[in-house]
Amino acid sequence: MIVTLAIAVVAASAAAALLLLRSAGPGPLSVVSPSLLFTSASDVRVVLGNSHGPVAWTLRSHSGEEIATGQSPGGPDAQVEPEVPSNGFYVLDLADDRDHLSVNVLVNPTPPKTDRFFSVATHWGKASFAADTWRLDKTVPLLVGLGFREIRDETSWTSVERKRGEYEIPAYAEDLHAVTDENGLKMLFVAGYGNPVAYPDDMKETLSPPTTREGRQGYVDYINTVLDADPQIDKVEVWNEFNRSQRNTSDCQSGACYATLVKAVYTGVKARHPHVDIVAGNTAGTPLSWFSDFIDADGLNYSDMLSTHGYATDLDATLSKVSALDALVKKNNGGVSKPIIVSEVGVSSTTSTKDGGNVARVPTEAQAAAALVKIFVGLRAVPSVAQTVWYDGIDDGTRLDETEDNFGLYRQPTDRVEAFQPKQGAAAAGYLLRQLAGYEFEGRRSLGSDVWMYTFSDKNGDQRRVLWRDAPYADTSTEPVSVDVRARPGYKTSLTSLTGEAIRSGLGPGTVEVSVGIEPIYLNETPASS
Repeated sequence: MIVTLAIAVVAASAAAALLLLRSAGPGPLSVVSPSLLFTSASDVRVVLGNSHGPVAWTLRSHSGEEIATGQSPGGPDAQVEPEVPSNGFYVLDLADDRDHLSVNVLVNPTPPKTDRFFSVATHWGKASFAADTWRLDKTVPLLVGLGFREIRDETSWTSVERKRGEYEIPAYAEDLHAVTDENGLKMLFVAGYGNPVAYPDDMKETLSPPTTREGRQGYVDYINTVLDADPQIDKVEVWNEFNRSQRNTSDCQSGACYATLVKAVYTGVKARHPHVDIVAGNTAGTPLSWFSDFIDADGLNYSDMLSTHGYATDLDATLSKVSALDALVKKNNGGVSKPIIVSEVGVSSTTSTKDGGNVARVPTEAQAAAALVKIFVGLRAVPSVAQTVWYDGIDDGTRLDETEDNFGLYRQPTDRVEAFQPKQGAAAAGYLLRQLAGYEFEGRRSLGSDVWMYTFSDKNGDQRRVLWRDAPYADTSTEPVSVDVRARPGYKTSLTSLTGEAIRSGLGPGTVEVSVGIEPIYLNETPASS
């Protein structure tokens, strides 16, 4: 018994000593690079923070293929400089003698001019976000670097009119306006919400819209104040999800009540800013009966554009709802469409399986990236859709089991990775914007077996084709199928992944068999003479 006790004491003492040594030494292996987005493959350098001895590294492609391996001496500010072969998405695996860490790296040359149809939602207009999770200096380069030239954001009424009749732009909003101007970012401005501080007799809380003449005039004056401060705003959305009780706590959420507010905004804003488009709707989902009520109340005549939110479990659901809205408009507008903005649509990469909440969720970042391409390309093919806004640019939090935290194209920093890590969605967005810059939608065709091909062409007739097999975004059981496509003579035709990784080259000319799964692929043409 005495011997056993002595051995136990010695063992415990040794463990305590080892724990003390560990706690006194460097912390866990970490990366302190200010950014993991690079414009050139030759610029890729990953700066290490804490490490314990030499650090072995392995660079892998989007598909998981091992690209390169090596070793860094380690230590604070040591650098890993892998030989990155080309643009695209990579995972860098790091390991010292006690820790391992994987970080995402994206090489994306910013295209000089991209299609403003492809937009992204940001949270720079919210004071709490701008000060913490969405710092302008850190996050603006991440979205501009992907090629986005249009954003959707806000500045609240309560922050602009703190006292009735006195209007002033808050400092964080001035910073946002400076950034949009410096980067040539056009903005779809969301005018929300209410202002019970300045108008307590009208609005009972922030989510109550104005219902009196005086309150509506204050709302108009607030919008005009923001427009005066930021000439980059070219569109204004009236309220946000007026049809939803969680975003409109007044006694009326009907389309007719909304039309009254829209008419006041249209009349008051157009008189001062005639070039700004008034966007009506901004609805949770696409409620056709609500839009009918709005149209019956003459709201359509006070709207330059309509908007709706397109969250769904698959692309077909979004397309059918948008098409139904367009049909309703044409029925009541002499056969003429109103331009539609799908002003919120996205997919959260989350482990959440909770009932209720947003249905647009998938378990992996790869599935979210595939959904992004399908949504952007699919809606680009709808003539009535003028713009699509991906929600959103940056994850709002770090809880993987929280749906609302994980809609972004970049992960939030952590205690082990100081930079915003690009997700596969960022790579997919950047590649899509580069691929389709200067290309217009030409046609959509079924290739059978639920495979769809979307064709885009430039002014010279060169084509980009995007193909995928249709399935819900979260699907894991649908297998790839082989289909025939035509590689045109006079062109070099190649096949790439949704992040730009080469799959096949030297296709055709003539009929070529390709494998198409639920993850989109690109069929690219360049003139044979180039």
